Amino acid sequence: MNDDLIIKLYRYFSRFVKIEVLKEMMIQPELSQLSGYGETKADVLADVEKDPLRIPYIKKFVLSINEKFVSEKIKNSNGFILFVEYGNISADFKIARGVKQSIAVTVVHNFSDTNNDNLNEVLLMNRCLEILMLILTQMVADQGQIDFCSNQELITMPVDIQVVDPALFYGCGGWCATFNNTQTILL
Repeated sequence: MNDDLIIKLYRYFSRFVKIEVLKEMMIQPELSQLSGYGETKADVLADVEKDPLRIPYIKKFVLSINEKFVSEKIKNSNGFILFVEYGNISADFKIARGVKQSIAVTVVHNFSDTNNDNLNEVLLMNRCLEILMLILTQMVADQGQIDFCSNQELITMPVDIQVVDPALFYGCGGWCATFNNTQTILL
């Protein structure tokens, strides 16, 4: 569906996360699941072992704008975290690629003061950047596929990549890429 902008993001970025991590995330009791939960879960978990894009280092995946939810999921995490935040949408329903959405893709790791020296910190930051670059590179490659829809762009250039300060992000440091994606929704 054209109007499932947030669900599309969830499905797309789930492909970078291992099945075990995805299954741990989807714990909503059946009685309180919103309409579409079951089918979206089934889509996300379908054929996941066949997808070579799964990044084994990612131990947690969060797609949200809810600071309290993000805080609860990220605090005291061990391992690399893929955090995707969607933002403002501008919409012109009269032109191709008229719907533009702000996206931030962040890869971070907990920066505990214990058991880390400067070299360990450098290695963690480097791995965060490697994972982020792998995701961004794959997005560009996916967009260049012959069967990719010409009425949308997964990622628009240039991409702005900034450091994530652990003091400002629940004790986690890493890198954040911000960009727009575009879609066509004609009315």
